[in-house]
Amino acid sequence: MKVITFLFYCFVFHLISYAQEQSKVEIALLGTFHFNQVHNLDQPNTNFFGEVLQSDLGNVLDKLKAYKPDRIYIEREPRFQKAVDSLFLLYQNDKVQLKDISGGAGEVYQLAFRLAKELKLRSPLCVNHYESTSQELLNSGKNIEIYRNDLKSFQQLGRGIVGDFIKGKTSLLKTLELMNTPENIRKSHRLFFNTPAYVKEGSFANYKNIDATSMDTNYVGAEFISLFYKRNLKIYSNILNAQLDKGGIKILMITGQTHVGVLQELLQNNINFKVVPLHNYLKL
Repeated sequence: MKVITFLFYCFVFHLISYAQEQSKVEIALLGTFHFNQVHNLDQPNTNFFGEVLQSDLGNVLDKLKAYKPDRIYIEREPRFQKAVDSLFLLYQNDKVQLKDISGGAGEVYQLAFRLAKELKLRSPLCVNHYESTSQELLNSGKNIEIYRNDLKSFQQLGRGIVGDFIKGKTSLLKTLELMNTPENIRKSHRLFFNTPAYVKEGSFANYKNIDATSMDTNYVGAEFISLFYKRNLKIYSNILNAQLDKGGIKILMITGQTHVGVLQELLQNNINFKVVPLHNYLKL
């Protein structure tokens, strides 16, 4: 009898756990580089309106469609939502083409707008929060070489991946796949949210847009981390509130690759969300 009772409770617990898991909001984060920074109409490999890249973008969109998102989030601040809604409506109704939009080669348009239109979704939601931060901000202090070495390694990795794309050695799909491997996401996360803590008793390259009086230079590396973390916490808050206000149970967020690691970490610890690794969807 005790065995039967135990098995019954195990079965009930399994059903409850399954139901809770099924009720979670799924979210997948696509880490990208900024397309506009390499877009060049005169170079087939980096002309985002050209035949080569349009075909490549089609392959990327096909992979993202397999995830079947019902809402798309983008790296724009909420204050721009009305402008994004208006522009998307024009694009959705074929009243404007991406090539005629300022910055239309960017990932917001080439990925988010196109995907939302093809899947007949509502306008992409703006969830970014911008604060002036830079990899080069932390430039002096005890153990600064530990951070510099990690930064150099990360920059070489990033330039290598994107550089091969610019040279036409790899496709856009392969480039995004490499950027979103768990290993490379961990590397960027470590650079911004772990390694800097080694650095103490130093200063920032400049204090523009930073309250210098609130910075404890004895822990300058930790202060550096706090700047990046604060920005991403606000992005995280925007994600939560966008989902509460606008709904969606299967979200795709398109953002700069360096945001992915920390946002995944925050979302994984939220009982209402389930983070879906996007790397498997991008595999060739």
